[in-house]
Amino acid sequence: MGDYTDAFMRNQNTAVRGATKAQNRANVLQLKLIGQSHPTGLTNTLLKLFEPRPPLDFKPPPEKRKCPPYSGMAQFVSNFAEPGDPEYAPPVEKAETPAQRRARIHKLRLEKGAEIAADELKNYDPTNDSNVSGDPYKTLFVARLNYETSESRVKREFESYGPIKRVALQVRLVTDKDTNKPRGYAFIEYVHTRDMKAAYKQADGRKIDGRRVLVDVERGRTVPNWRPRRLGGGLGTSRVGSEEVATRYFGRH
Repeated sequence: MGDYTDAFMRNQNTAVRGATKAQNRANVLQLKLIGQSHPTGLTNTLLKLFEPRPPLDFKPPPEKRKCPPYSGMAQFVSNFAEPGDPEYAPPVEKAETPAQRRARIHKLRLEKGAEIAADELKNYDPTNDSNVSGDPYKTLFVARLNYETSESRVKREFESYGPIKRVALQVRLVTDKDTNKPRGYAFIEYVHTRDMKAAYKQADGRKIDGRRVLVDVERGRTVPNWRPRRLGGGLGTSRVGSEEVATRYFGRH
C-alpha cells in the first residue's frame, strides 16, 4: 500500500512540473513575438504611456483695450457730506463693557432697594412694635455677630459688665418669618443703666467667635426720627459714623 501511494505522488509531481515548463515556454515565445513587433520590446500598454499629447489649438492673441483717461474728482466734491450732516459720521453703537454692565446692575439693585425701603419706612414704628419690650435706656445693641454665635455665648461675653435682665438674639429675617437665617445682631437689656454704659464704652470692637462686634445703644426708641440702616439710615461703618473710628476698631483682625 505504501509503494502504491509513493508512486502516485511521484507521477503527480511530474505532471505539475511538466505543465509549468510548458507555460514557461509559451511565455517566452510570446515575449519573442512582442520584441519583433517593436524595437524596444515593450508591450502596447506600456507604449501608450509614451505617446505624445495632441498639439494645442491655436488661439489668436487678445486685443488690447484702451482704458479711459484719468480725470480729476473736483467736480464731485460738491456731492460729499459736510461735517454737520447726519450721514457724515453716523453714530456707532458701542457694546456694553463688563464694568458698565456691573455698574448698571448695581444701580438697578440700589433703586429697587430704595423702593422697598421707602415702602417699609411707612410702616416702621419701633415704639409700637410688639416684638420690642424692656427699657430702651438699659438696652444695648450688638451688631456684626458671627452667624454661628449662640444666645448663651452673647450673654456670657457681656455679663462681665453687669447683670443682664434678658437677651433677645435676632435670628430670623424681618421680612420672612419662615427662614432661620440669622441677622447677626442682638439686643441685651441690663438691670442697671450704669452697666449698659460701661459695656457701651468698653465692648465696642470686641472679638467674639472670630468677628469684631459693633456695640451701640438702642436708638430706635431713644432717638427721634431714627431710621435703621436697612431703611436708608444708620451711622455707616461705626456707631459714630466716622471713618477714623471704623478703621481703628474694625481695620485690624
